[in-house]
Amino acid sequence: MKKLLFVSFLLSSFCILAQQTFVLNPAMVDPEDAENFEMLIEKYGKGMAKDAVDEGIIQGWAVLKRVQGMGKVEDEKINYLWVTIYESPKKYVNRKSWFNTEKKYGIPGDVLWGGIDIDRYGSFIYKTEKRYDTDLEGKFIIFNWAFPKNLNDAMTLADKISTSFKKDMKKAGMASWGMATRIIPQDSDLAPLFFWDSYENMEQILDHLMYKAVIKNVDQKLLDQLQEQLPDGWENRVVWEFVSRSN
Repeated sequence: MKKLLFVSFLLSSFCILAQQTFVLNPAMVDPEDAENFEMLIEKYGKGMAKDAVDEGIIQGWAVLKRVQGMGKVEDEKINYLWVTIYESPKKYVNRKSWFNTEKKYGIPGDVLWGGIDIDRYGSFIYKTEKRYDTDLEGKFIIFNWAFPKNLNDAMTLADKISTSFKKDMKKAGMASWGMATRIIPQDSDLAPLFFWDSYENMEQILDHLMYKAVIKNVDQKLLDQLQEQLPDGWENRVVWEFVSRSN
């Protein structure tokens, strides 16, 4: 059975993790460099990530690109995102450097990446609270951020909702679902609660956003309670496409 990162990455399907930690690194890649950037990531980055997974440095890795034309133009400034998963906070804190093209391929990083214009926008660290994965390969993924009225109550509610739909995930084309809380940074203007929903195709993604897909059989009372917990709706929802991954 193929294991997927969050992104669709995990050690086993349908499981709850207590310590898994992941890092999101958003970036802006000049659109003129995008094709070359994706080629280099797939050709060189994926191999280095695979080595890091095999050596136990990381648990999974992916590079995502934002699906254009789904939102306000000004929100599309960040168009790529690195996702790196660690087995635990300890693994993250004691992480070793592994993204070294000169060591693996004999090509200095400044030579390989020097012609690509990339602006980076920090690191955002989360702790996985719960996740379910199937053996499907997700090609698209929704990231959802929220400011709940009560964090613990919202997580308890999400636990009930996800438990109710997990049996329908594969039939709905859902590869992965997860819930996480933010560790760093602790800024009050950043949503503390995070969810992801990964599917095989864009049609399923749109169905999910319309509360169909895997959600269609969820008890309406639970969904009403969710709306009560999120009186202002989602703080942000972004659809991404997988460029490359390794796990």
